[in-house]
Amino acid sequence: MLRYFITCFFLTLALPAMAQNSCDYANDNECDEERYGGQGYCDPGTDTADCALLAQNISDDSCEFANDGECDEYRFAGTGACVDGSDYTDCGAWVLQRETNFLDRARALATAQNTITALGNNSCRWSNDGECDDANFGGTGLCDTGTDASDCLEAQTQPAAQTGGAGNTCEYANDGECDEAQYGGGGFCDAGTDSADCRQLAANLDDDSCEWANDGACDEPRYGGGGACIDGSDATDCDMFGNSPEALARLLALVPATLRGQLGDDSCQYSNDGECDDATFGGTLFCDAGTDASDCRALALGGEDSCQWANDGECDEPGIGTDNCTSGTDVTDCAAVAYLRNRTDTCTTAFDGTCNEPSGGNGTCEPFTDTADCLGRSRPAGLENHFFGRDDRFLVDTTQMPWRAIGSLDLQEGTCTGTLVGPALVLTAAHCVTDTGDETLVPLHFTAGLTKGTSQGEAKVTGAVFDPSYSPDTQPAGGGNGHDWALVVLDRDLGTEIGYLDIHELTTDDLSQIARSGLLVNQAGYSWDTGDNMSGNAGCRIVEAFEDNSILHECDTAQGDSGSPFLLNVDGTWKIVAVDSQFFDNGDTKTPFSQANLAVDSRAFAAAVAQQQ
Repeated sequence: MLRYFITCFFLTLALPAMAQNSCDYANDNECDEERYGGQGYCDPGTDTADCALLAQNISDDSCEFANDGECDEYRFAGTGACVDGSDYTDCGAWVLQRETNFLDRARALATAQNTITALGNNSCRWSNDGECDDANFGGTGLCDTGTDASDCLEAQTQPAAQTGGAGNTCEYANDGECDEAQYGGGGFCDAGTDSADCRQLAANLDDDSCEWANDGACDEPRYGGGGACIDGSDATDCDMFGNSPEALARLLALVPATLRGQLGDDSCQYSNDGECDDATFGGTLFCDAGTDASDCRALALGGEDSCQWANDGECDEPGIGTDNCTSGTDVTDCAAVAYLRNRTDTCTTAFDGTCNEPSGGNGTCEPFTDTADCLGRSRPAGLENHFFGRDDRFLVDTTQMPWRAIGSLDLQEGTCTGTLVGPALVLTAAHCVTDTGDETLVPLHFTAGLTKGTSQGEAKVTGAVFDPSYSPDTQPAGGGNGHDWALVVLDRDLGTEIGYLDIHELTTDDLSQIARSGLLVNQAGYSWDTGDNMSGNAGCRIVEAFEDNSILHECDTAQGDSGSPFLLNVDGTWKIVAVDSQFFDNGDTKTPFSQANLAVDSRAFAAAVAQQQ
């Protein structure tokens, strides 16, 4: 302490009194004068107290927190409790261990010696903060070249095109979770924009470097942990989870031998898609017994909460939730709707009031395909398919108008619903023909009046156009959702053969009716759970209309109904007043329609259809 005092005294005498600590960063225990190895944030002679020891080339243990096993000097990324140069022993050991770890890891990655040299040292004030700040390795540029070695170690294993200098520009960067798809993340960040969170996975380093490793709890965000550990740094605790073949094999190995034999293998073409398709375990009928083991494992064991989105208050299992979790791995969140898991109304006699499943019925329908008739039409709140407390759908007679003009649109991936609005023109939703709003994904075929294996006719699709203002991003109510519509062109005049429907643009009277008590309409489309059979709603309501040409409705629709028409009887003729868009959270919990469905009304597309006819 005496030496520290004498040094400070002589420095005080040697410098003008007013200048000694006039820097904005003075008296923070970090020497910021460049001449003494600082970052240069202070001019010479303006950070005197913080640079006192370094100015005399002194490093000692004069700090009151010296020799406590922790480096407390700022220059070595310590706590800052000690002025630079006054925690020599603790920081010396820390630096030695850190540099040893750095070299060991670099050599383990087979890093060339010249690359190790280029990485340099950790003299930058932002070194060892988990973020590469050396622009030479795709970092932020906050550190001089060769002064942020440990943080930039993994960056040199990534192709330059991936890092691109973007570093951590993603809005989800630095949250502990790797969000880049190239490393198994959710794709919420572009390649190279979540570098700090992805550094372990980018370097293919699954280890136990997190301070919370080996505590018996998985703390990595990618596996639904609390996020205390960066993805890839709690390997042992998280070893049993994930979607890799190795992780699934480990999980299956824990299944009792007898049950494991029943689960079988993954030879079904639909295996490893997250949905159990083996009816033996309550799955769908798409796989033979014993051919969808990985997807059915959790259901076979009675369910668990191993999904990373488990216990978030939202059901994420296929069919009854968002599809983000494998069947049976989000049981707590899905408890209220679990009885509908993997059930459909694909039987051709669904909605006729008679249960025709083998269990409890006459057996003319396959198991789990006559849900409304066998389990009733009441539906719990929170079901991903929004039935407003009750499923009121029915199978329509597609030999009759207006239903015969409605058809299934076969997309490049999946299906939507469309309606003939001209001789060779079909109206549908924009998101059926584009993913981003920039490209056009032309559908393949249109099949009109498809039900029970027969149709009224079909045609090939030759082109598609959509509202140029369409964006896949959902806006608040009335904030710009009225662009989700598109027109599809057919290769022949199918509409002339079987008929097509006109558009009725909503009038002032119609809008007034919606505001008062709602406008009664009919709707029909190809819900995912009714297969190739068209299901419809009669007398459901449009409950709110917005100035952006979007509406909210309470018609029972599901995935596959996108693009389906809402029909209003105008002077004895059925006309289109809207097309179905998406599920929508209205945000108003004080109304019965806090969870409603969104559609785009005819004010948005009436003129465009008229021009094309």
